[in-house]
Amino acid sequence: MGPFRKKLQTSLQNETGQVLTEFALVVVFILGIVGIIYNSGLDLHSQTLYEKVVSYLQGTPTYSQAVSTYGTISNEELRKIDNNERIVMDQTALENLARAFLGKNKETIRSMLDNTGTNIDSGFAAYNPNKGLSQCMLLFDYYIKNTGDGENAQVKTKFDNAKAHPQDIINWMQGNYTEQNTNDKSMTSNSRYFFSDDLIDPSGVLHDEEHEAGEYAVSVRCAFTWDSNQNATSVRIWATRNKKKNNTNPVEWLRYEADGMFDIIVQ
Repeated sequence: MGPFRKKLQTSLQNETGQVLTEFALVVVFILGIVGIIYNSGLDLHSQTLYEKVVSYLQGTPTYSQAVSTYGTISNEELRKIDNNERIVMDQTALENLARAFLGKNKETIRSMLDNTGTNIDSGFAAYNPNKGLSQCMLLFDYYIKNTGDGENAQVKTKFDNAKAHPQDIINWMQGNYTEQNTNDKSMTSNSRYFFSDDLIDPSGVLHDEEHEAGEYAVSVRCAFTWDSNQNATSVRIWATRNKKKNNTNPVEWLRYEADGMFDIIVQ
């Protein structure tokens, strides 16, 4: 609320008397209405409206605006933006994604995440803080094929092992809760969908450090809590940056918490 309060205060300093009071009441009224819609579950698409109103008042881009503005620029250019701002963009994406499942029952969530044609019920297990980063429901893996750095370079990313169609996942990350209901679990794109340092370069290489050869990826997972009717009352969601171990059979990955992308709980 700090940035909003500061912006509101600055605006109010330019108003006087009744006009000042009316302006403040209008802003509070708008936030109250969209807040009620946002939390009611009556119209999930209105969550995007709430995000846009708050984002405007805080002077930060919505996640959808971030994809449009920063999706195709190089990592070098992207890093000119403070990483804390970019972490907020990624947190918003994960929160939006988690809300796609909030309040739904297991059967509905199964139908949303049946992309692989395999039994996903093991992903409904309760979150256990002692079990590490690879538990519960894997939603998708995400690979940075090209960062866009270098002459004539173009950003290229890939979704893989997705439990829903990757375009559905992208829509959900933007607060657009539509479904294509197709079985594609992989998709390559000329845009990035994450913006913070750990997720634009999961190797963790920064400040001209030498890059260690190997295969890197990002994974997004979630865990559910349920009420007595088996409806999801909360969704915990997190992202990890991963490095493939060399010469292991079966394949093994080293997983690390991505900065700011852990313990995100929507309820």
